[in-house]
Amino acid sequence: MIKILVATDLSERSAHAVQRAVQLIRRQGGGEWSLLHVIDDDAPAAHVQRQVQQAETLLQAQAERLGEQAGSVPRVIVGTGEAAAVIVEGAEGMGADLLVVGAHRKSALRDFFVGTTLERVVRSSHLPVLRVNGPVTHEYRHALLAMDLSRTSQQALNRLRELGLASLDDLHVASAVEPVVAGAMMEAGISAEVLENQRELQRQQLVERLDAVGANLSHERLLVQIGSPEGVIGEALRQSGADLLVLGTHAREGASRFFLGSVASRLLASLDSDALIVPPAD
Repeated sequence: MIKILVATDLSERSAHAVQRAVQLIRRQGGGEWSLLHVIDDDAPAAHVQRQVQQAETLLQAQAERLGEQAGSVPRVIVGTGEAAAVIVEGAEGMGADLLVVGAHRKSALRDFFVGTTLERVVRSSHLPVLRVNGPVTHEYRHALLAMDLSRTSQQALNRLRELGLASLDDLHVASAVEPVVAGAMMEAGISAEVLENQRELQRQQLVERLDAVGANLSHERLLVQIGSPEGVIGEALRQSGADLLVLGTHAREGASRFFLGSVASRLLASLDSDALIVPPAD
């Protein structure tokens, strides 16, 4: 059984995350899970303490109802401090296998992902993070793995299977071959034929790596296209009908074209699907 920590800010966005955790716990027949709420401690101590007590009362009442739905009553934790740090420490402290969070609040005045609590959690967590972006109406039916040629992508696939979020029979894979701008292509002598050859080589390499882990995907379930990762992955989500995006990050592996803050960050900002974000293995 997997252990789950759900971070909640008591908003409707967090309610979706809580319901997804309920579904996952119920499906495995119960198990250990916790609800964590964080109070900003940048206020007078008496005020912070009142907020802590109010949050504990509210969450304890919710926990009883959620226990009836999930088959296991969650533990309630109310912490104080910087939200991302408390969330990550709480997940690691309970030995969680999965951290579940709601979507961040979008704003037209700022980047949709960079600088949010969610981004800081993903950057610092050693655990897979499941971002739940909407109401929970059913179990995940199809997963889409955003894959490059790194071992991190294979680790993401392994974690997806270990967590039981999707099976290989329901898996789709998409990969992007990014072209440089037209002027640079001409200057570098890169032709459309060269890009097409690169696309076909990348597809063959992906097939070999997927075959090695028993993922024998049909041609229709492996999409390798020339274009931006956001465009290719977005199109693959539409074509496949996948309801869960899976991607690995290279946040602690040095510079990479798929490291958090670049491709992974843009994908999370631009795509509205639920997402399983898997950090590199230690």
